This record gives sequence, C-alpha cells and structure tokens, in this order.
Amino acid sequence: MAAIALSSLVGGAYESLRTLVVRGHLAPGTSIVEAETALRLGISRTPVREALRQLLHDGLVVQTGGGERPRLAVAPLSKSVVEQLYPATGALEGVAARDIAMLSARDRRSLATGMGNVDRRFRAAYSSRRPDWDELFDLHDSFHRRLRAACAGPTMLSLLEALRPQVDRFEWVFGPLTGPDLSISFGEHDAIVREVGAGTANGIERAVRANWFNGGARLAAVIDTPEGLDRIGSVWDRR
Repeated sequence: MAAIALSSLVGGAYESLRTLVVRGHLAPGTSIVEAETALRLGISRTPVREALRQLLHDGLVVQTGGGERPRLAVAPLSKSVVEQLYPATGALEGVAARDIAMLSARDRRSLATGMGNVDRRFRAAYSSRRPDWDELFDLHDSFHRRLRAACAGPTMLSLLEALRPQVDRFEWVFGPLTGPDLSISFGEHDAIVREVGAGTANGIERAVRANWFNGGARLAAVIDTPEGLDRIGSVWDRR
C-alpha cells in the first residue's frame, strides 16, 4: 500500500510540474529547488525528487552548474530544437502511418471519418469568439493520437511518446502565435484524412510528414518574432 501511495504522489507531482513547464507558467531557466517545490505542492521531497528525474528524462528540466550537486532548471526554448524535433516526429509518425494502407477499406474509411470529425470540432473550437486553449490542445492531440492508435506498434509509440513532452511544450507556448489564419494547417489535416481514406502508403506518409515538417517551420518562424522571443524569457499566463 505504501508503494502504491508513493507512486500516486510521484505521478501527481510529475503531472503538476509538467503542466507548469509545458504551459509556460515556469519560464525557461527558472531554478527548481527540491525543497521549495515540495512545499509548493504540499508533499514530501521524495516524490518530488522522482518526478524531477522523469522531467529531466523528458528534457523539460536540465542540470545546470557543476560539482557534486548540480542544480536543476526549466529547460530552454529555442528555434534549433523545434527545427529538429518536428521533423523527427513527422518522420516517425509518417513511417508508422504507412501501415494504414494494410487496413481494410472499411477500417480506413472509419478512421478517416473519426479523424475528420475530430478536426471539424477543432476548427469549430478555434473559430469561437474566445477559443478555449485547453480544448484546442486536446482536440489537436486527439487527431494525431487516432492516427497513431491505428498504425503504430509498441516500439514506435514508445519513440513518439519520448518526444511528446517537448512537442507539447512548443505547441502550447508558440502555437497561438501561428494564427489567426490556420487555413494551411487545416488543409494539411484535410490531406491526411483524404490519404487515409485512399489507402496508399506513400500518400499517407507524405501527408503526415508535410503536416509535421511544415508545422515545425511555422513555429520556428514565430519564435523569432518579438512576442515569441518574449515568451522564451518570461513567465506568462494565457487564460
């Protein structure tokens, strides 16, 4: 029972800290002190220590300084990371998506319909007067998760999940700056849905890669804007 309780505390601490980092509430370079973090979360230092190890593994936290006890800080955000991260994700997801061509026509149509429905909800949510960014983030994630669930095996899913924390962070912090016109992104989603329905491996991979590669380029471009640079170096709240 004690082990289960500790595991639950570690999971809770990880999710809390991950949310703070991913959503920009802890600025890049912010020092993370174990004792202070435990006090902030209202738990002991042991689960916080384990949660920080996972965040370090995810690349959301980095070690700074030298010596026997290096300090921890929120990982930096940079254009160069985006330029590597998104093509890597797109290449992996694109290769996995080729296997969709081996599904039956009925299963492909069902997948295309489900993804299309999610994308329509995503567009409707974005078009509202005051978009709910939590909802938008979840819907966009759901679009790609449906694709992966239909084609990616355990090894590929593990590789993609390893990249996900940093992808989520860049999406959350810089995604809103790529608007207000998302017609290009919507068109890329249309192409993925269309190719899934058509069922040609090359076409599916090409559409998936284009979405990720182009999406990374769009994010990289806004990082160099004054507002993008401001978000790299400051704590902000998008509510």
